Amino acid sequence: MREFFADKNRKILAIALAAVIVTAVLGATGNPWVSSAFNFLTKGLSSVSAAVTDAAEEKSYDELLAENKKLSKEAADLRTQLVDYYDLKDENARLWKYYNITKSKPDYQILPANVIRRDSNDEFYSFTIDAGTASGVEPQDPVLTENGLIGFISSVNAASSKVTTVLSPDMQAGAVDKRTADSGIVSGNSSYSDKGLTTLSKIDANANIKKGDIVTTSGIGGIYPANLIVGKVEELRYNEYDATKFAVVKPYENIKKVTDVVVLTDFKNKGEVKQASKKEAK
Repeated sequence: MREFFADKNRKILAIALAAVIVTAVLGATGNPWVSSAFNFLTKGLSSVSAAVTDAAEEKSYDELLAENKKLSKEAADLRTQLVDYYDLKDENARLWKYYNITKSKPDYQILPANVIRRDSNDEFYSFTIDAGTASGVEPQDPVLTENGLIGFISSVNAASSKVTTVLSPDMQAGAVDKRTADSGIVSGNSSYSDKGLTTLSKIDANANIKKGDIVTTSGIGGIYPANLIVGKVEELRYNEYDATKFAVVKPYENIKKVTDVVVLTDFKNKGEVKQASKKEAK
C-alpha cells in the first residue's frame, strides 16, 4: 500500500476518489451546494484520470532515443540505396551509349571506364582512367567514345591506365580518307593540339583530300582495327620544312572534356603484324 501512494499521480487519484465518496454521501441530503461540489469534483476526477492515462502512455527517454536512432539508420539506408540507383542508372546509360559499337562489330571486346585524372601540364591532354590490367587492359589498346577513336593506352597498372590522345605526336595510327582512299598517319602536333586538332601526315603529294572528308583508321599494323572514325578534315597544309602535304583533322569528340570512354581490349586480327614478326624471327 505504501508503494501505491509513493507515486504522485496515485496520491491525487486517491484524494479525488475520497472527496467524491464524501460528496456523494452528503449529496443524498438534497443540498444544492453539495450537488454542485459533486459535479465539480467529478469533472476534476475525469481530468486527473486522463492525465494519469496520458502519463502511462508516455515513452521513456531511452525508448525515444532508440526509436530516433532506428529512424536515422533507415533514412541513411534509403539515401545509400538512392545513390546506388543513380550509379546503376548512369552505368546502364553509358553501356547503352556504346551498344551500337558492339552491335556493328560483334568481334569487339570493350571495357567502359571513367576519366579519373588529367595532367594539367600535358599540352596533349592525356588523362588517366579507372581500369587497368586487373580488368584486362593492355598497353597499346585503342581508346574510344561513341564518336570515334580518341587515343591509346600508353601505360597501365593493376587499377588504372594512362591514355595518350590523338592530339599527341606519340600517336601513330595508319589512317585513310574514306572518300578518296588516300592514306596517311594520324599523329598529333603541338601547333594544333591546344585547338583540339590532330593531323593526317605522310599523305601523297597528289592526294585528293578535301575539307569535310572523314578520316578513319586503316587497320594496318594490327594495333587499331579498320574503320574507327578519327575525325573530319578541316584544311590542307604544307610542312614548312620539307613541303610535304598534310591534313588538319578535327576529332568528333571534345577530347579536352571527355569524361567516360571504352577500351577496345580485343578485336579480330588484333596484333597480327606483331605475331607475324615473331614467327618470322623464329
